[in-house]
Amino acid sequence: MRSIRFLLAALLPLMSVSCGPLSYTMDVEMRDVSRSGLDLGKKTFSVVYIDSGARTDSVFSASVSEGLAEKLESGYFSGERVIGIYRIPGTEGAEYSSKDTLLNILMDVGTDVVFLLEVPEFGTPVVQAPKRVETGGRISADSAFVAEVKIPFSIRIDVYDAMNPEDSVFSFTGRSVAVPVAYTDGNDSQEALVAKGFAAIGESGRAVGRSAGESFVSTWVNENLQLVYYEGSAWIEAAEAASDYRWKDAIDIWIRLLDTGNLQKRSCAQYNIALACYMTGEYELASEWLDRSDETGPISLSRGLRQRIEARKR
Repeated sequence: MRSIRFLLAALLPLMSVSCGPLSYTMDVEMRDVSRSGLDLGKKTFSVVYIDSGARTDSVFSASVSEGLAEKLESGYFSGERVIGIYRIPGTEGAEYSSKDTLLNILMDVGTDVVFLLEVPEFGTPVVQAPKRVETGGRISADSAFVAEVKIPFSIRIDVYDAMNPEDSVFSFTGRSVAVPVAYTDGNDSQEALVAKGFAAIGESGRAVGRSAGESFVSTWVNENLQLVYYEGSAWIEAAEAASDYRWKDAIDIWIRLLDTGNLQKRSCAQYNIALACYMTGEYELASEWLDRSDETGPISLSRGLRQRIEARKR
């Protein structure tokens, strides 16, 4: 966010001729819903995959789950490893995408949101012609050649968010081609190369998971927000705290400024608190503080902020 310290300093000489409220615009980037349409900010996640019993399926699913968790952690938790990954045994005929199934899993893992990776489906592999490994060092004879094995696949991810007002399961499917490599001495059959490709599919799965996670991380939108202040060190201190994203510090100051007989100043402080709550994602609380501001004496900026709050609450 653009710093407002210089702007505030420049305005100070003008305050001696103005006793009314002043406002300034803050250019900020706000976290928005993900490309999937789900709003997952400020929630806890878990990733679960189904173990069908087939080694290739399980290795691929485990790797996809790891990549998905990594992408979510980078998007919501600054890369901190906080998302648990769980495996559940597959059951023939089970309806994994049902709400009851996802709700039971969510109750077991204890998070707000659960991502369930169903058993992947693989198409017919295509083996590319082996190429000699180019390296300056010595290599073993059985790894002198490498072949790409192109394996079509489809995956389905079911998502249940206990905090979503729709209270339903959202399912997402994707198709692509994994390209693991098979090392060989140049004499392996096509079947042997395919087997080696499937054995090495784990690393491709991690990349697939990271790519799938792109759909679930937040997008960002630019917003111009207006804060109100008056002459006085406390108002300027609160504004500077807001410019540094120290919203709690700013709120603490505005709370103290509520103790005034000047209804206009009290309404402006209440409006600023509503704006701070909006910035921190506390939309219900933002509405409550804006209601107080309107009751005390509405200011011209109130309507625009209320529209933003209501849009976020939907």
